[in-house]
Amino acid sequence: MALTLALAEQFIAAAKHKAQEKGWDMSFAVADSAGNLVALARMDDARWLTTGVAQSKAFTAATFRRTSREVAELAESRSQLFTSVAEIIGRPLLLAGGGLPLSVNGEFLGGVGASGGTEDEDIECARAALEAIGAE
Repeated sequence: MALTLALAEQFIAAAKHKAQEKGWDMSFAVADSAGNLVALARMDDARWLTTGVAQSKAFTAATFRRTSREVAELAESRSQLFTSVAEIIGRPLLLAGGGLPLSVNGEFLGGVGASGGTEDEDIECARAALEAIGAE
């Protein structure tokens, strides 16, 4: 199974719905298993910077196949290794909550990112959207 644009758009629609319920203005990104952007959306009143943050969180989750918050913990515990890996990757990683791996039926497809709220709000929104589309 591959990550499709249709699935990425379903994630974004579900994330937007959750954010609207909560009154949050956010941006959302979906990246494939190589970290390449598949879909990106910014709600009307979300700050401009949130698109780049959401994309970096999705890339981080896709690259490490774990939450961006867990990657932040890894960076703290193994800083020299993490610095070397970050240099090799050559793309922006973001060590903050809100990036989650995307798996469906046990198959890893990529990562998603949410930005615009607190870290916990970003995580809540991304998790709710993953659940809404049947992802783990």
